[in-house]
Amino acid sequence: MKRLVFLLLIFSLFGLSSFLNAQENADSLLPATILKPVPPEYADDQRCFQGIPSMTAAPNGRLWATWYTGGVTEGDENIVLVVTSDDAGKTWSKPLFAVDIPGPVRAYDPSMWTDPNGDVWLFWAQSHHWWDGRSGVWCMTTNSGNREDAEWSKPRRICDGIMMCKPIADSRGRWILPVAVWNIEPDHPNRTLQPGAHFVVSEDKGITWQSLGHSTIPRKDALFDEHNIVEKKDDSFWLLHRTKYGIAETVSIDGGKTWSEAKPSVYPHTSSRFFVRRLNSGNLLFVKHGRMEQRTGRSHLQAFISDDDGKTWKGGLLLDERNGISYPDGDQTKDGTIFVIYDFDRTGAKEILMARFTEEDVFAGKIVSPNSALRLLVNKATAVHPQVQTPKKTLEFEPASNSDGKPIRFGNSPTLELKKAESDVFKKDAKLFTNRDYRLLNYPKELEGKKFVRSEIQGTEVICTSPGILYVFTPLPNRNKDNVTETLLKSGFEKVAMPKMLLFGNYAGNIATIYQKEIKEGETIKFGIWGVIVY
Repeated sequence: MKRLVFLLLIFSLFGLSSFLNAQENADSLLPATILKPVPPEYADDQRCFQGIPSMTAAPNGRLWATWYTGGVTEGDENIVLVVTSDDAGKTWSKPLFAVDIPGPVRAYDPSMWTDPNGDVWLFWAQSHHWWDGRSGVWCMTTNSGNREDAEWSKPRRICDGIMMCKPIADSRGRWILPVAVWNIEPDHPNRTLQPGAHFVVSEDKGITWQSLGHSTIPRKDALFDEHNIVEKKDDSFWLLHRTKYGIAETVSIDGGKTWSEAKPSVYPHTSSRFFVRRLNSGNLLFVKHGRMEQRTGRSHLQAFISDDDGKTWKGGLLLDERNGISYPDGDQTKDGTIFVIYDFDRTGAKEILMARFTEEDVFAGKIVSPNSALRLLVNKATAVHPQVQTPKKTLEFEPASNSDGKPIRFGNSPTLELKKAESDVFKKDAKLFTNRDYRLLNYPKELEGKKFVRSEIQGTEVICTSPGILYVFTPLPNRNKDNVTETLLKSGFEKVAMPKMLLFGNYAGNIATIYQKEIKEGETIKFGIWGVIVY
């Protein structure tokens, strides 16, 4: 009888579907399996996607690094790998172990940190499917991080959310985790933390944790937070969020309990992770894309230093200028050497790279220290997914056409007012997005030579100034979570009965379907990640 009353209460509060979903994704609460040695199927020559790295330095200078991989992109098959180096990153071990969870649960967004006691921590997130509305921060620790054969504790769940940026230890002796709960659907009925960028604190050296407070971004601007926390010299805390528009910042003057309204920062940035850290000298390090006053795509990763607690920034050491560079994280050893890890071309080159430099290099804007080096290879995966190895094989794998669509329509091309975008000719090898180096691979010959809108991959907006036929390429929902199909259909677009095709890249999530609509003067077309407009 009590169970029936409980079920009726749950159904009334959250609905039957929410309850069933919560029951289904309880498998994300189970401890991961630690695979040591790493199975052959996770070897370098078997992995066809990897990125989102982190690193830390043990007390004796041994470096530890982690990232996630598995499958062809972000999803159920993701696992976390760990490697180490005892020669300042010149050479690295093969992956020492893998963090894996059976079933449709992903291990992702890992982070590494060395606490004030010298223990090395490995954090990661677990979620049922790509995002279950709750996720969870898990950890393992070792007090023997000075050795390659370090002994690690059993996996332990800390709280709801995701913690992929560096923890800090503050002047009060507290250890602080920047835990995020994504402000995106779905929500979860059993979630204990609200959406936002949380300030999760331990006052007993990591035994127990609690969220003191959190900063929020409006859902229209929210993305993944990925927040960096800095304790300022006046005892306030400075929090920097990742948002759809770049970086937001907020301040707490009561130890992290309450936060000022989050506002756009003065530092323009693409919607991607950045890295801010207090150095041994007391100066602050900021690693971002482009110069401090400049917004670029995921390229031109540069390091800057502030010697006045973030008021001004000096130097500008260019770590890597190529497109496809992202997700910096790092640490500093006792001798002052700074290490910054990042990824390059997650499904193409599939490289995890590292820069080794000093404050003098940053101030000089070039390498001047004898032991500094750029583009050090941490790891490279070499596999290519068999279903998308070539366009021919991809199309053999796909149905012949979108048979439930409408015949393609031809007519006048509209004229468009572009918002934060540019126009180019739709032809092979054209760069498709302003902040990604994705090149056009396949397209219907009927549309060759038309114009297309090159915008950021996170979103596109145009206003029609004269009517005509507009086409949009985007994946189907069952192929890629990053699709705008529903938005297009609600706006009156119709699916076109033409074959699906691998628009760019080398994995199946980029196989796109065409949608079309005759748009009218004054009509606004706006959508998120990702679609490509052709007209």
